Amino acid sequence: MARDSYIDPRVFRLQERGVTVAASLPELGRGIPVGELATQGGVEEAVLRMLREHRDA
Repeated sequence: MARDSYIDPRVFRLQERGVTVAASLPELGRGIPVGELATQGGVEEAVLRMLREHRDA
């Protein structure tokens, strides 16, 4: 883990409640040209969407 990384504590609270981005994972990389990052943007978008949908976390 990078020392400069930050994970919003809400991600951990949601994970404890069983809320994750797992359903988004099969879609990662679809439509991304070969040689470009296929996961970073998609995972980040999924996490941000999860946080918006669960503001009570």
